[in-house]
Amino acid sequence: MTKATFVVGICLCVCVFAVEPADAQDAPTRIKAAQYALGMIRGPQRIDAINTMEYWGSGSGVTYHVSLSYLTPAMRVDITRSNTTQREISVVNGKFAWNESVPGAGFMPGTVATPQPDAARDRLLQLWSTPHGALKMAERAASKANVALENGATVISFPLSDLLAGVAMKVTLNAENQVEKVQTRTERGATVETLYSDYKDLGEIKSDVLFPSHIVRKQDGAPTLDLTITKTDCNNPYVIFPVPPNVDGGQSK
Repeated sequence: MTKATFVVGICLCVCVFAVEPADAQDAPTRIKAAQYALGMIRGPQRIDAINTMEYWGSGSGVTYHVSLSYLTPAMRVDITRSNTTQREISVVNGKFAWNESVPGAGFMPGTVATPQPDAARDRLLQLWSTPHGALKMAERAASKANVALENGATVISFPLSDLLAGVAMKVTLNAENQVEKVQTRTERGATVETLYSDYKDLGEIKSDVLFPSHIVRKQDGAPTLDLTITKTDCNNPYVIFPVPPNVDGGQSK
């Protein structure tokens, strides 16, 4: 073998092994990396231990308080508009959705729970579009989740299931493997894009669970929400979402 032949052979080998980018990984690996980046993987068993959460913020002329459970799944969004002091409380628990006059309405005299059956799907989609929720859904998608590079960023794409069947979700990660953007598109073509930035541990009791301090939501390209998050409780707070009897038709016992 001549020296020239030997050099060419080495170059060919280098080319073969250099085809795939060094940071290319499959979807499960990237999902797990993102879960670690947000502080979701905890305990000696190294499992996703984020089950419930609360966060508070303000912006777009509102004060904003969200409590949620990924296990139930359920979410309560409590909004007060600063110019009117008008309070709007929207809740979803599985297939049931309703509005409350006060948190827990429907179980106390003088309080009102108003059924909103057509809102359940959109409210569940909001729950699963949170950074931690999106990663949970990506993991559940299993082999249906695909990872690709788009404009230099890692994007995980997958279909949603159960009550959200027919919705496609795309999760974009930043250079720190944090969720930077969540896009959802329904079978009717409606698109919602939520942007997350400036991740911090915002808990009064520090837990190393990171949450974005800035959230911007757009629907079909039009801004609908711009929030600065000021506080979180990611230490599995006790939050409940009982379905009022007039909402579930007496199904709950």
